[in-house]
Amino acid sequence: MAYQALYRVYRPRTFEDMIGQEVITQTLKNAIETHQTGHAYLFSGPRGTGKTSAAKIFAREVNGIAPETDDSQISDIVEFDAASNSRVEDMRDILSNVDYAPIEAEFKVYIIDEVHMLSNSAFNALLKTLEEPPANVKFILATTEPQKVPVTILSRTQRFEFKRIDGQAIAAHLADVLKQQHIDFDQDALRIIANVAEGGMRDALSILDQVIAFGTDTVTVDNALQVTGSTTTTQLMQYLTAVTNSQTPEALKLLHDILVAGKDAQRFVSDIIGLLRDIMLANIAPELIKSTAPLNDLRTLAQQLNSQQIQAMMGELDDIQKQLLQTMQSDVYLELLTVKLGMMIQGDQSHTESTQHATRNTSSFASPESLNDPTVTTQPVSSDTQPDTTTVIAEPTQNEGVSAQENLEATHDTVKPIAQSSQYDESEAVSHNNSLARTGQLAVFAILQAAKRDTLSRSKSTWATLISTFNVAHQALLTIASPVAASQEGLVVAFDYPALLDQALKDVVLQEKLIAALREQNLPTALVLISKDDWQQERAEYVKQLKAGTTQTISLSDVPYVSQQEVLTTATDATITATDAVIAPKVVTEAQKLFGNDIVTVVD
Repeated sequence: MAYQALYRVYRPRTFEDMIGQEVITQTLKNAIETHQTGHAYLFSGPRGTGKTSAAKIFAREVNGIAPETDDSQISDIVEFDAASNSRVEDMRDILSNVDYAPIEAEFKVYIIDEVHMLSNSAFNALLKTLEEPPANVKFILATTEPQKVPVTILSRTQRFEFKRIDGQAIAAHLADVLKQQHIDFDQDALRIIANVAEGGMRDALSILDQVIAFGTDTVTVDNALQVTGSTTTTQLMQYLTAVTNSQTPEALKLLHDILVAGKDAQRFVSDIIGLLRDIMLANIAPELIKSTAPLNDLRTLAQQLNSQQIQAMMGELDDIQKQLLQTMQSDVYLELLTVKLGMMIQGDQSHTESTQHATRNTSSFASPESLNDPTVTTQPVSSDTQPDTTTVIAEPTQNEGVSAQENLEATHDTVKPIAQSSQYDESEAVSHNNSLARTGQLAVFAILQAAKRDTLSRSKSTWATLISTFNVAHQALLTIASPVAASQEGLVVAFDYPALLDQALKDVVLQEKLIAALREQNLPTALVLISKDDWQQERAEYVKQLKAGTTQTISLSDVPYVSQQEVLTTATDATITATDAVIAPKVVTEAQKLFGNDIVTVVD
């Protein structure tokens, strides 16, 4: 006898056999027992949840036909596939026999599957019969997309919404099937299959069929992972832990190992979303956790990730899922995702630390006179803790009446060298001071004054090719950056997130490689790196000054490269902003700077 798939062998034959749709089955059973059945029903819901099976069971039960009777032997139950017979002519052929009495049964039952596929003309032909059906005819319409069914049809049916079947119920049913088949299995393997099935019993049985064939009649966790393309819980936890700790290189290596093992990119993203959900519920509702990861490990990550971070990460994962459907380079998009998630967590942590640092530093200013002292002090470092990043207190941005040259001089004068702590890493300072990039308003203005549209177009068109030769970490970082302005001399590159900009400004190796790649493509090599938010503000300011005729000629060669102090100032913007807000308004500090403390008097 030919082999039959499990979902066909174990298809429900009675309402009691159906899993996870107790409300619907009980309602239909009561209607049949009390002889209060309607003339038209609409069964809607996700695939594999029992819509067509329930329709066939109802058709047999309402006619008193035994469950073991073969469907093909019942002439009064007519199945119609609207997906392949969507024309009005096909519908008319079916409805032409409606007026004839049933041959053997009490009712003639028409089951129209995928009813949403019917054409408008076919729906109109069906509508008249639904309005005034013969007494001995019943219609059951099944669809996965009820929103595509005309409201005139919906209003003439009793609607039943089939829900996704719970994962535990699916796993329990799979266990019963395997026991009847006398096949050994691991319970965790069934949980993996149930999660992948996404609430569909038919999908779960089909996957189980594949796992049995792959594992020589044994259902194990490894076999289930191989067949479904899922990633082991251990690998997922390691990956998410690395991302949470902002260990992006380690996370990229783990991702590479997962992809090399042949795991599906879409399934990987879905697994990460599921794991984040379990982390969110670890301390709130542990009984709802679906993952096989230890509860203590989930709670450890839950202590590091707050609900806002989890929500933001899920948003990024959802965006990547949509993009993966439209690309063949899934590995690049997953690398991009990894860098984004790591920088997102790092940015949130930096913001929190900066806010706390600003709160601590507010009390360290004793008098208004200290605000005008350009000397920068170093915060004391406790001997038993890691030294904190030294704080730069910079003078505010110049007023509109100050010339561009004075602004340029202020860039050198107002940001003073930091008094170094005895524990400061000097090699890091050398790396920052040797930066090959510029940033800020002056650099952007210098590019915009000599902007070349054709140069920018060439830069954009070759950007993907240009960065393709970089290593994984650099390529992932530059993928979420793009050229936004170009002159014959320089190129403005905007980054999606300030945290990524900070990393690029500190990475001299990345800058050297990028300059070399630009030179090979005959593109401008003077780099100006900026965040996208700042780029939009600076461009708007430049256009405003251009219209007002107040722009000043700025040479890019006069704009200094990014120094260590400027990088640290960028990283502690939150600290400076919070301190300035508490200390004194901008106009006061500017007036004190120009005329001296003895002349300027602040009157509240």
